[in-house]
Amino acid sequence: MPLSRSRDPERLRFTTSTARTLRLPTAPEGPPLLPWPLAALGGGAVAGVAGALLVAGVMLVAWFSAIAIPLATMLDFAAQVWLLAHGGAVAIGADRLTLVPLGLTVGAAALCSSAGRFAYRQGRQARTGDLSDAARRTLLLGSIGQVAAGYTVFAAVLAGVVAGPGAMWRPALGALAVSLVGSAVGACRAAGLRPSLPDWLRRGLRGAVAGGLGLVVVAGVVLGTAVVLGEPRVAALEESLGLDAGGVVVWSVAVLAYLPNLLAWALAWVLGAGFTVGTGSVVSLSGTQLGMLPALPVLGALPPVGAADPWLLGWLAAGVAVGALAGFVAVRGGRTGPLGALAAGAAAGLLVGLAHLAWAAMSRGGLGSLRLVGLGPRLLETLAVSMPLLLLSSVLGGLVTWFVRRRRPAS
Repeated sequence: MPLSRSRDPERLRFTTSTARTLRLPTAPEGPPLLPWPLAALGGGAVAGVAGALLVAGVMLVAWFSAIAIPLATMLDFAAQVWLLAHGGAVAIGADRLTLVPLGLTVGAAALCSSAGRFAYRQGRQARTGDLSDAARRTLLLGSIGQVAAGYTVFAAVLAGVVAGPGAMWRPALGALAVSLVGSAVGACRAAGLRPSLPDWLRRGLRGAVAGGLGLVVVAGVVLGTAVVLGEPRVAALEESLGLDAGGVVVWSVAVLAYLPNLLAWALAWVLGAGFTVGTGSVVSLSGTQLGMLPALPVLGALPPVGAADPWLLGWLAAGVAVGALAGFVAVRGGRTGPLGALAAGAAAGLLVGLAHLAWAAMSRGGLGSLRLVGLGPRLLETLAVSMPLLLLSSVLGGLVTWFVRRRRPAS
């Protein structure tokens, strides 16, 4: 009968081999598909054309249900909607729609990001060997600038054709901002650029990213709760519109395009600033005052008119939690002194507050004239209430995190 054998732990040996250093190529392999200027300028223009065609495709779905409308009119309206995403306006009879669909704007920036990444790679493939810092900087800035130029020229030409030369500057400036941000993200990613920052600022940026994600989550929870509570009103307004299959598709896409706006409005409400839905109206934690509103189903989620219950002020704790999260993430990694923790927490809170303010400002606009002008978060209240709330809670969260880590015994 065979006996079981046990291994002697002293006989176990672990061997290691010397690791070889793998040198990655510094440039993409193969020749470029296009010359660098053509790839950059053309990429920006193609990004603009692609975005406009996507909008036109959605409008075609609605046009099949109203084919009596001339095709040229439908295409003109689609071009106005694309320009609206860059700060333009849509003419509806005697009224002007100026509320920017931020979802469409983000999609346009994503297209520009792809164009910037492609332009940088084409320029890098045309240059052999390692690049100096000056040459790499020239390639990066040149890719960003040329993509933005191609995109802006397309937007300006389209605005001139659709709205006339006098209405070109606003969508052109918006297209310039969108393309610069988008192409910069894409080109920097392609270049593997990681700027050298002070430790406290790097930690602050990391905390700000966590805080920004927290703001999105809080806004989604608030908006979802409002829709659930107002579901009977939302359903009644949807039924009153009498939409067919094509209309339902277009309306769903429109809601997705304006979803970032709605999230910004919900965030303004939960952080105490509140928002307006027209002249003389306000929706805040303390109460709601409304006037005549258009029959838009999403407006059925607004709270009832009158003074709000005092317990709603408890929603402010969500803003405190987001700020504390930003401070915690900014300070939790590594070892730092009290001044470093204070600086990192303050940087995280300030950056989150500025991002919230910019988001609130971009989500404002009008749905027509008279009472339907100036919809969106109240900016002065955001500056006076929401930003200090985020900043102070982030600083407090960072200091508490530092104190807890300091009291914890070292392992």
